[in-house]
Amino acid sequence: MASALDSSQIVLAPIVASREVGEQAWVIDVEISGIADSLRPGQFAMLSLSENSPTVIARPFSVYDRPEPNVFTFLVQKMGKGTAALVEAPIGTMLRCLLPLGNGFDVAAADEDVVMVAGGVGSAPFLMYAQQRIALGASENTHMFFGGRTQQHLFDHKSFDELSLPTYYSTDDGSHGFKGNVIACLAAELDKKRISSKSTFVACGPEGLLHAFADFARLRNLTAFLSLETYMGCGFGVCNSCPVPTSVEGKFSDWPYATTCSQGPVFSLADIQI
Repeated sequence: MASALDSSQIVLAPIVASREVGEQAWVIDVEISGIADSLRPGQFAMLSLSENSPTVIARPFSVYDRPEPNVFTFLVQKMGKGTAALVEAPIGTMLRCLLPLGNGFDVAAADEDVVMVAGGVGSAPFLMYAQQRIALGASENTHMFFGGRTQQHLFDHKSFDELSLPTYYSTDDGSHGFKGNVIACLAAELDKKRISSKSTFVACGPEGLLHAFADFARLRNLTAFLSLETYMGCGFGVCNSCPVPTSVEGKFSDWPYATTCSQGPVFSLADIQI
């Protein structure tokens, strides 16, 4: 069996740019050479400062964008010591990077409708997903639903505005787009028949959102895939610190748990219990 590390590399790489994209959130650009072109949305990296890191364990981040072959960008929300160290690091700071890791999304064929559902930094896998759909000529049938507590929590939404996709924003306080959560926004569009229930639905976001989306998808009998946000230790399936319960009828049914980092982070909803 192929190892999760077969195509991964540990490299020291400099931060070459950083920009604030909302409340306590930044996009950082890291110059990394030698990574294969075949990167799937949802694959991730383990990042930490190469020296004087305030944490022992690196933090996982989806690859947000790859504007150049040797430049990788990451969407980082400042939450604790590890993320604070990354976003506050000066340009030129060297990071210890392990990537690419995990199993990402299989980008649907151009003739399939796709609905992306994101909350907060859960938008991270979907910029690349959208770009790859556009490259297939599938911009008109690729829909983006993006929710946040306020407009300032629709992190880097201008990058999605620049894409030629139908995009639906929602905020809890009504400061931008639909007033309410992103699941309610999606339900409204489905009920109005503006979105097909036969679409492939892909979702990423905080635990509460993913649980709500999973319940909604099962209730509506939607075909859904989730990219799980969870704490990880190693990033490649050794420490077993990121288990997710498996479905007795899914492809991981021979074992009660799957590892999010190596067997995920992207799972078919049919394969896991959430």
